[in-house]
Amino acid sequence: MKNTLSESGSHASHVVEGSFDDIDALAAAALDWDQEYEQLGRGRFNGRLRQLVIGQVQLNREQWQTGVLQSGAAPKGTWVFGLPLKAEGPLHIRRRPVQNGELLAATSRDDVGFVADGATDMMIVVLPNSVINRWMRARRGGDGVDPDLPPRHWVVTSTEIASRSQRLSALQGELLDSSSVDMTDQLLTYVESKISDTIFDIIPSAEIVEALHRRAHIAREVLRVFHNCIDDPPNVTELCEKVGARERTLYLSCVEAYGRPPAQLLLELRLNAARRALAHPGETTTVTAAASRFGFTHLGRFSALYGRQFGELPSTTLHNALGVG
Repeated sequence: MKNTLSESGSHASHVVEGSFDDIDALAAAALDWDQEYEQLGRGRFNGRLRQLVIGQVQLNREQWQTGVLQSGAAPKGTWVFGLPLKAEGPLHIRRRPVQNGELLAATSRDDVGFVADGATDMMIVVLPNSVINRWMRARRGGDGVDPDLPPRHWVVTSTEIASRSQRLSALQGELLDSSSVDMTDQLLTYVESKISDTIFDIIPSAEIVEALHRRAHIAREVLRVFHNCIDDPPNVTELCEKVGARERTLYLSCVEAYGRPPAQLLLELRLNAARRALAHPGETTTVTAAASRFGFTHLGRFSALYGRQFGELPSTTLHNALGVG
């Protein structure tokens, strides 16, 4: 088992990785949890844990080959969410059966009481109440998540749950594989936003949509915010807070005013900003520098998006501006 601590950047991160042939050792290895496991079914136990802890935020991937009965609670002041990639046999949580495609959820006040009847591969996320409350207020207009929300509100398709679980696993891998990356406030906000978006947009919005004139004002505010911070744009939660609108209203406002949702509008504004930088280059201007300046971290994807938008590669724009044959 590997247990590491990184103090780089503004936030310490803890990592636990290991394979276990003892179910009690697996239960004890996870940081910040107080839990007990019992094996269900026959066969030799085999489990794996990959845990990333940043403050109260956790991204965990847990796998085992036989059924497991877990008892315990989420870390204090948090919610725990489970998104199965694979589950052989039925699942139970909080003493009731889980529907196919249901997001597993429990608070730190609950006995998780999780039961998996067979081999299981699952992403387990821990988020503090403060992050959840902020997301829900900005995006849904509510005060946090109702712990008594009926299960039907947490259900998508099994395929969609697995897709979201894969998304979280990829995020965890990206963070763990980038050991040189400082966990700054900005990066932590990005991580919290990616996790929250993946989990909470399953919950439908019940807000009342503002009137047309109000949406027109919101659309103008969105454009102003984007122009003012085009090189460091806000995520959707921050944008909702800046313009004082919920997510659905934000979406409708931009579609009505600009014919596209906020994400597409921002992408096109960033591409236009990059094009201006390449068309009017300074001595140190490069395609990579222009892409990075406006938030494009993958150069190949940037080139493809740029070519689709403007009908030429970014290198062509720069070469033409410099008079290079």
